[in-house]
Amino acid sequence: MKHMAAYLMLVLGGNESPSADDVSKALSSVGIESDSEQLNKLISELEGKDLSEVLESGSELLAKFGGGGGGGGGGGGTFWFHFDLFVMY
Repeated sequence: MKHMAAYLMLVLGGNESPSADDVSKALSSVGIESDSEQLNKLISELEGKDLSEVLESGSELLAKFGGGGGGGGGGGGTFWFHFDLFVMY
């Protein structure tokens, strides 16, 4: 994750194709050690690919997970309603 973040920052900074050394230097400049095995794997996977296409395909994968949430709540009102009926009897 840290490697990808540094890679993206380098691309945003104008380096269209950061090397493993570029990413490693960027991380070390803020006191973070890089894992050369993971970094080399990332660089090889991204080599020759357009970053915008890679990010777009990642977005499509995330979209498959779907959203959710918001369904909670409502139970409190029902509980108090029943509680009020119980107290009335």
